[in-house]
Amino acid sequence: MPCLPACSCQQCLYAIAKNSTQEANYYLTQASKYYNQKNYSQAEKAFQKLLKMKVSLHKDFYYFYGKTLFYNGKYAKSADNLRSYTETASNKSKYQTDAKRLLKRTEKALAKQQPKKNRQKKQSLKLSDIPEMVAIPAGSFVMGSNHGSEDQKPPRKVVIKNDYAIGKYEITFAQYDAFARATSRKKPDDSGWGRGNRPVINVSLHNANDYARWLSKKTDRTFRLPTELEWEYAARTGYINQLGFNDLMGLGDANCDGCRYFWESAKTVEVGSFDANKYGVHDLFGNVWEWTCSIYTRRYNGQEEYCANENDLEGKTMAVRGGSWNSFNQTLRSYIRFNNFPTYRGNEQGFRLLEEL
Repeated sequence: MPCLPACSCQQCLYAIAKNSTQEANYYLTQASKYYNQKNYSQAEKAFQKLLKMKVSLHKDFYYFYGKTLFYNGKYAKSADNLRSYTETASNKSKYQTDAKRLLKRTEKALAKQQPKKNRQKKQSLKLSDIPEMVAIPAGSFVMGSNHGSEDQKPPRKVVIKNDYAIGKYEITFAQYDAFARATSRKKPDDSGWGRGNRPVINVSLHNANDYARWLSKKTDRTFRLPTELEWEYAARTGYINQLGFNDLMGLGDANCDGCRYFWESAKTVEVGSFDANKYGVHDLFGNVWEWTCSIYTRRYNGQEEYCANENDLEGKTMAVRGGSWNSFNQTLRSYIRFNNFPTYRGNEQGFRLLEEL
């Protein structure tokens, strides 16, 4: 199998995982061949085929794909992939220096494409572009459960030492699109369901972190994703029971599989469509899974209390919480955990922000 420059054949452009297929290996071979021939248009097509397949992509994929997109003049997509590489790969990675250099070139190219008067417009931030936050008081609660799977154990009492604020709603397309326009990024796909006040979907962990950093800089406030600990505390609203206001979601209580009436469609709904919890936070359960900044572990070991270093996530998955529009209602409990790779994008995945007070 041909490899791209500076790659060993054992660890080529990507590591095809256990679910590797003959078709995936074929497109890997094609991508490598065309890249080496500097036939970037054909290489891009092969890369895109691989993206659509259920294979595990090595971090170096985003470097080579981003570089290919750059040579094809697709600067916005190139920048997204190069950012994914620079943020996940170690500073000692062999392509880190070149990726950062190329990322600067893509950003300069994007700036040149944007007329000056439009660039000036992007600097303004409307009040509606800033997510509404709800204050959560410091306190303590029992995190986890002895019910269900091992990853919810061991339950133990934990203390929240400082007040914080959490998004009243999940981040919407309208809010994220303002960020995408301001930073010349490609807007995420809405799966044909509509944008506006629906929760933003098809965003990776890195997209969510980029948005939080941008919003922090624009507002002189400190936004980030919540830890698992902070998310579950807000969800339980000081109670020991499973949800904080319902032991189990039922018909009409949330947007989930088993919560919808027969005439409703299986897709996201506008944020705030259902009742808030005791703290005034909407949609913590259902609609979309929500990214946290904590690394997922099979049993609690303390990492659930902290935000992970974004530059040290290779081979790791991140905890997501809350269930989504396609989750069974039994999944919508405060202690239920799931996980996704940091680069994952899906139409059931979104996020809400936390603000440090």
